[in-house]
Amino acid sequence: MKAWKKRKAELVTVMLMGVNLTDNIAKYGIGGSSMDEFTLAEMAKFVVDIGITPALLIAFIVFFIRRASDDDVRVKNAYTEAQQKIEDCNKEVRERENVLMAESAKREEILRQEAERRENLIRKEAEKRESILMANQERMLGSMDKITDALSKIELSLNNMEARHESDINRIKDQMDSLEHKIDRMGGR
Repeated sequence: MKAWKKRKAELVTVMLMGVNLTDNIAKYGIGGSSMDEFTLAEMAKFVVDIGITPALLIAFIVFFIRRASDDDVRVKNAYTEAQQKIEDCNKEVRERENVLMAESAKREEILRQEAERRENLIRKEAEKRESILMANQERMLGSMDKITDALSKIELSLNNMEARHESDINRIKDQMDSLEHKIDRMGGR
């Protein structure tokens, strides 16, 4: 908005200067000749007659208008270059983001595979331990069966021994009774 107001002011100034120049040309007259026939000496005389200040002012205004238009072109070019750099940076950022996302996906896949591998190893180890435990339990059960058989044999032996001892005790008792009976008979004779 400010640029347009500034340009508008410059155009009004140039127009006023042009009107002033045209007025002075009309005053002094060129003698009906066209601008093509205007020689350098006549231009110099004209500039001196009109005054060097307005001529320089017009030259400066034209210079600054051209410079402003060149500045506008440079600003537009700089803006276009900046936009291109921003787009290039955005493209590069998107590419880096895509690369990072791909790397992240690869890392996640590797972690998942590693977790599955560990889980399988743990499962195999657990199965191996379970089979070892089962084998140990079977051996223990076998040992317990043997111990039970041995205890049964010992119990049977003890029962046999007890029965023999009872029979021996009964026999000894009978012998003692018979001896007592003999002693009683001998003493009662």
